[in-house]
Amino acid sequence: MTVKEAIAARRSIRKFTDEPVSTAQLDALLEAARLAPSSINCQPWRFKVVTEREDVAWLAGMPTKGQRWVASAGAILVCCADVQRFIDDSAANVRFLRDSGILPAEMLSGLEEYLSRAESAQPEVLRWAAAANCSIALTQVMLQAVELGLGTCWIGMYDEAALKERFQLPEAMPITALLAVGHPAETPEPRPRKALADILIE
Repeated sequence: MTVKEAIAARRSIRKFTDEPVSTAQLDALLEAARLAPSSINCQPWRFKVVTEREDVAWLAGMPTKGQRWVASAGAILVCCADVQRFIDDSAANVRFLRDSGILPAEMLSGLEEYLSRAESAQPEVLRWAAAANCSIALTQVMLQAVELGLGTCWIGMYDEAALKERFQLPEAMPITALLAVGHPAETPEPRPRKALADILIE
């Protein structure tokens, strides 16, 4: 399967079979996330993999505002952003680039300015800056899932406090999204997409 074919075949799946997602499949999905690009190579994504049926059923209730279909998923990936490492690793990578001398002075200056703004930014700003990087990783997970014959669905509505309490997630790692994963029990038609002319700015 080519990347183009995976992109065209991807659907948001909300009905799954009872077949479990194997450890090998989960490892392949997480490897796709691990290899994702990120700002200054900071790699802020951290994952909690939920496969216990009791936990998945719990997620289908109040924690996702009653999205009952979640209960049929084989696994749920809870994606968190390690905000402190987002800053620390970015700073370390900027120091490496500065010391290596491989960047033009103007570009290095821009990176240092970016880092300075990040270090003094409000927590919510850092949360969403890190979340942008996590979104790239999750996109790679969704495309890898297509190649493996799996379906996924992005879940953006959830009770963060409830999830953190149940799964003992660090307070300093905000949850950026959930991703339901499983073997598809439906084959939805493609959803409408805007024409290329509609997304270009002249």
